[in-house]
Amino acid sequence: MAEYRICPICKNEFLPSKYRKAQGVCSRKECQHRRQLNNLASWRQRNPGYFKTSRHDSSWAKVYRHRSQAWRRRHKGEVKEYKKVHQEEQKEYMREYMHRLRHYGS
Repeated sequence: MAEYRICPICKNEFLPSKYRKAQGVCSRKECQHRRQLNNLASWRQRNPGYFKTSRHDSSWAKVYRHRSQAWRRRHKGEVKEYKKVHQEEQKEYMREYMHRLRHYGS
């Protein structure tokens, strides 16, 4: 039997969705909007410098390159598997890219 919960935003009782058993906020549009805003504020608090770096700054490129390399080192198996699965798509993309480059210059 499903148990009712109290929405922390509107303080009304609600029955969680059968698809989201851990649902913590009711389905009302206003409550879902408030939940999204709270999640965004929380994310921004955990990532304070995310929007402060300029992509035109050389230090941004260095940080981005380092972060990408670190991710690839941690996920070697995933990268290999992805390349293997998408090998034909990559070949086709490169064929089209080189064709455009030779015929149109960019």
